[in-house]
Amino acid sequence: MDTPEHLQIRETEDGSATLYNPVLDETYHSVHGAMGESLHVYIDNGLKQVPAGMQELNILEIGFGTGLNALLTLDHQAPGLLINYFTLEPYPLPFELMQAYYNHFSEKPQSLPLLEQMCSQTAGSLCTLRPGFRFKSLPVMLQDLKPADLTDANGRFYAPGLVYYDAFAPSKQAGMWTLETLSKAAELMPQSGILSTYCAQGQFKRNLQALGFQVVSPPGAYGKREMTIATKG
Repeated sequence: MDTPEHLQIRETEDGSATLYNPVLDETYHSVHGAMGESLHVYIDNGLKQVPAGMQELNILEIGFGTGLNALLTLDHQAPGLLINYFTLEPYPLPFELMQAYYNHFSEKPQSLPLLEQMCSQTAGSLCTLRPGFRFKSLPVMLQDLKPADLTDANGRFYAPGLVYYDAFAPSKQAGMWTLETLSKAAELMPQSGILSTYCAQGQFKRNLQALGFQVVSPPGAYGKREMTIATKG
């Protein structure tokens, strides 16, 4: 994995920014709009698909990256909904890089002041970022995630009812999209749990179906033909 100094901040077409990883020749978000893509894939087709009236939701994010998905989740959290947010990031970015990154946004996430607390949070336990939103960062890959990582000191297991699957693309990070790796997420999720991702690769969708998911392919962000929503059957 490259070191953070290799990463380059690049502005995107909607006034937000992404990071470019020259080692992978890959950006963290769509060049057409980082914020717009995150809103479309993980908020509109993820968070907002949760049944109305739900009182508590456990979210598992695969790939914290710049923290954009977490901040937008805070911004769009429904009143009265308690969110327990778990995020995986084996290669966390320095907070100084995060600050420089968000300086390139013409409109910043409202919850941006909470980013420093997210970045300084250790893997010990869920911490309360604000009333109704608890957060835990884990420096592990999905392949190494254990049920104990999503279990609190009282033995409660937080089964993720919503998964933001935001790993690098299959062409860049193939191991994240295999049947074996996806089965790790499937094993943790409850029945009717939802997985949302920008990826629409055919083999990926077949892997999800083999694991018992019902798969639909709504339009992707910025004219991309498809994205993927998978519901555990």
